Amino acid sequence: MAHVIQLTDGSTHTIFGERDIISLVDEYLGYEARTELEELLSEHDPDADYIDELESELKGAKDHHREVMEQLRTQSETIAGLIREKDIDRKALSKAAGVIGSITWRELSVR
Repeated sequence: MAHVIQLTDGSTHTIFGERDIISLVDEYLGYEARTELEELLSEHDPDADYIDELESELKGAKDHHREVMEQLRTQSETIAGLIREKDIDRKALSKAAGVIGSITWRELSVR
């Protein structure tokens, strides 16, 4: 959205974005002031901070997902091994199924 500003000399300017402000600084304060302003703006970019935060959250979610999938895979392998046995150990089978139930309950409750 455009903004109209009035300077102390009485002139008015329409500002559409950061570049317009930088151009005015260059015009009224000079090149050195412009470069200082550009450095200040580039040092603290709120969009970059937000993007970094989102990327960090995404990495955490991916790591958590991988950990949960590894836990489920381990229990799945346990169940597959128990089923291959001639005599099925129902207690061990029930325990592995219970662990899977606990993992899925925990994950579904968090959301």
